[in-house]
Amino acid sequence: MIDPMRRMISRGEFIATSIGAAACGVGCTAVASATARPAIPATIRVKLFSGMELASLDVGGSVPLTISVGNNSVTLAAASYDAQTNMLVGASTTVRPGSAAITITSMAPIAVSAVGATPIPTRHYNGKLVLQRVGSSLLAVNVVDVESYIASTLASEMSPGWAAESLRAQAIVSRTYAVRAAARSAARPYDVTDDTSNQVYRGLDGVAPSFVGAASTTAGMVVLANNEPADVYYSSACGGFTADSIELTGHAGPAYLNGVPDTNPNGQPYCARAPYYAWENTVQPEPMARVLDMTSGDIADLEVKDRWRDGRVKTMRVVRMGASALDLDGRQFYLRCSSQLGYKVLPSAMFEVERSEYGFTFKGHGLGHGVGMCQWGARGRADAGVTAKEILSAYFPGTSVSGA
Repeated sequence: MIDPMRRMISRGEFIATSIGAAACGVGCTAVASATARPAIPATIRVKLFSGMELASLDVGGSVPLTISVGNNSVTLAAASYDAQTNMLVGASTTVRPGSAAITITSMAPIAVSAVGATPIPTRHYNGKLVLQRVGSSLLAVNVVDVESYIASTLASEMSPGWAAESLRAQAIVSRTYAVRAAARSAARPYDVTDDTSNQVYRGLDGVAPSFVGAASTTAGMVVLANNEPADVYYSSACGGFTADSIELTGHAGPAYLNGVPDTNPNGQPYCARAPYYAWENTVQPEPMARVLDMTSGDIADLEVKDRWRDGRVKTMRVVRMGASALDLDGRQFYLRCSSQLGYKVLPSAMFEVERSEYGFTFKGHGLGHGVGMCQWGARGRADAGVTAKEILSAYFPGTSVSGA
């Protein structure tokens, strides 16, 4: 899975397009390989508003909607679904689906507004919408063209002004992730969620032409390992050395997920331009005590006991007043800090810590878990003239990219 801490930096949307490789334009390098292309599903099922208990949902659009339950269909300009009553209501029409799913299609994007604990701003989606009551809440799934989905996730991950090869590398990695997820989702009514537990997806709104081009010029391409879609990860900024996957998953992964140095021939990290390449924050005793589930008077000091080979903290030691030291898993400490303090306070597990008069001062590098592709590193490589295929080979050594 994709690290939730990495996802906090991302937001995403897309617009469907039929633009082909010609969209590449002057100076653009289309990605290609002699490697055979595996089967790519035509559509992907995305669970919308994940992590929320949906009470109701409104749908509409610029043209009428076709709303179907089984073999029965009605045409409505707009409609509202209430999870409590399990009814969809439109102009002079009420649809009572019972345990069946409601399918909504349109010749234009579908506008969707939802209400959970709080109202959610209107979003727009291509493809079809499938609604079904699950327990006391609503399950909403967008069945959308895979390439539309990929371009939407790019808007969650990168800036539209980044070098084209970095955007294409991201498109291939995002597609690889989606294809693997779809292959393992037969038991569920959806393939991926739209939140940080998978890849952030916000439909059509806010997508730039560069994201459309990156998706279309790499259409169908995935990272391959042993002729199968690879198990890919990515994060914002690795700090100059990517992490071994065991640091994230807790178990040894394939060789292509071992950490690698991410520096140019001059020894400069490719992600050095990232806002969080280098950072420093001081945490006062009381907030740190909440992180550790202690009182501030219990904590004498914090120390790094040992590190992974890439420099990230493997074990944190809490030196306690009047008690033996307590050792914590470094990643769990990092996640606790992110949960209690916000992800920008301790952006990664690559840090030093020292006691100061104000509390505990952390100095570190990078943002996110660091496994797999470094997004800011991919940008730095692309700016240096490296192609998308070469970028992916650097971050996932021993893999290949399926060809056009």
